[in-house]
Amino acid sequence: MLRTIASGLILGVAILAANERPLLADAKAPLARDRVNHHGPLIIAHRGDSKVAPENTLPAFISAVQAGADLVELDYLHSADGVPVVFHDKHLDRTTNASKLWGGEKIELTTKKLAELEQLDAGLWFGEKFKGTKLPRLDESIDAIQNGSITLIERKHGDAATCVKLLRDKKLIDNVVVQAFDWDYLSDCHKIAPELVLGALGHEEVTADKLDQVAKTGATVVGWEDKYTTPETIRQIHDRGWKAWVWTVDDPARAVALVQAGADGIITNRPADVRRAVESAQAAK
Repeated sequence: MLRTIASGLILGVAILAANERPLLADAKAPLARDRVNHHGPLIIAHRGDSKVAPENTLPAFISAVQAGADLVELDYLHSADGVPVVFHDKHLDRTTNASKLWGGEKIELTTKKLAELEQLDAGLWFGEKFKGTKLPRLDESIDAIQNGSITLIERKHGDAATCVKLLRDKKLIDNVVVQAFDWDYLSDCHKIAPELVLGALGHEEVTADKLDQVAKTGATVVGWEDKYTTPETIRQIHDRGWKAWVWTVDDPARAVALVQAGADGIITNRPADVRRAVESAQAAK
């Protein structure tokens, strides 16, 4: 039932977005490369609009599109039968009723088939109004996001070939961005789909050696942990000819400071608040 409601909401979001953004269901989907290279900071919704709706669900993605996010990030893993399912954690316990439904703790998503995962409630933990929200598949999540924004796909588990095939089948290989902490996965993506826009995620201190490793992946975006990002970090990334994104920034003042330091993208759980702060600071110049 919720997926039916979500489909209606997606249409409504597209209508609401028509006056503000050029990306509509009846228009040609924009190229991800153009969006990434757009002048000015990109506001990227982390796991959807995850302060408003349960993370990595269709309601969160719809809300993020409505909030005007330039990209909407999601995470995916493969089910036991090989279907890419949108979810962040290795274990199902934190954001679903898996333990209550099946008993036990630390139940790994990858041990369950899609039909089993579709039994789970992924919304009640966040609030009563989201009771019955299901774990979405990667393909339906992309459909929701592309109807008003651009999908930033973060791989948590699964092979590159499956993801690339899904994107080719949907004719969206040029219209999404794929990122990962696993740089070997990015290299695999680049080998089989060199046109795919890739982002290399990193944490802890930025070093020349790490950036040399990124250079082998084909990535043109580097997303680094906020705690370890400084103006010098951003400069090092720019010196390589790449875009510098920062994760995960929920303090609007910090987001403004990073943008002023040259950050090209801010990944945040609060896309609407961060956008207002950044635009206000830019208007005040």
